[in-house]
Parts: sequence; C-alpha cells; structure tokens
Amino acid sequence: MFTPYQPRPLTFLSVETLAGYRLKVYSICYGDAAFDRSRFAGGCELARAALPQPAITRDRPGVGFAILHQGRTGDYIILCWWDQENELPLRVFVRGSDGWRPAKEHESVCVWDLRIVWWEREAYVATMMAGRADGLEAYLARVAEGYA
Repeated sequence: MFTPYQPRPLTFLSVETLAGYRLKVYSICYGDAAFDRSRFAGGCELARAALPQPAITRDRPGVGFAILHQGRTGDYIILCWWDQENELPLRVFVRGSDGWRPAKEHESVCVWDLRIVWWEREAYVATMMAGRADGLEAYLARVAEGYA
C-alpha cells in the first residue's frame, strides 16, 4: 500500500546565479524537520557541471529553477533550465550514503516536485512566451509559494 499523500511546505529561497544561469531556488521539506541548506552543498557542484554552456544563446535565455527537496527517504536536487525556446531539460541529483550522484534510471521527480514544475511552466508561458518586453524579469519575479 502507498503512503498517503500529505502536502509539504515549499519555500522560495532566492534567485541565484549558477554557471551564468539565473535560477529560482526552492525548498521542499518532508515532515517537521527544519530545512538545512548545508545538506545540498555537494549536489550543487554536480548541478553546476550539468548546465550547458554558454548559459545564454539565441534559444536559451539563461534562466530556470532548482528544487532542493529534503525528502522522506533522502535529499534531492532537481535542476531545470529553459532551452530551445520552449523546452525544459531536467536533471535529478540524489544524496546517497556515499554522497551526491546523478539519479539512477528509476529515480526521477516526485509529485511534490511536479507542483513547482507546473508552476514554473505556467510562469514561463505567461512571461517569456507571451512576447512581453519585460519577459525575463517578469519570469524571475513570479515564484511559487505554499504547499506542494
């Protein structure tokens, strides 16, 4: 039997620059434990290496988002950036007993992460893909809050 779904608090942390990309960074935290950013330091180095260069091209605006998920069974970083004008490459990193590593074939985003992925899709369509002159800044200003 599956574990019953319980909402998890999601928090927008900040817009951060990583390898030339401006990323909206979120946290999701399981249970009552306080979010501990230090647990994600090693994974952020893997994420940096995964971002294609240059960050900004004709079809790549150099923006995206990252989810630092302090989960029930482990810690995860979900790294997403907008590319090819309307595509969202996504990479998952997992902290195992031997440190951070790329996700294995059977590991992916979960239902809590998808709440933010959907929010970011909607923000991207309403700003970057709407032909707005201020699309980039408007996209970065739209952030998800509440529960995943």
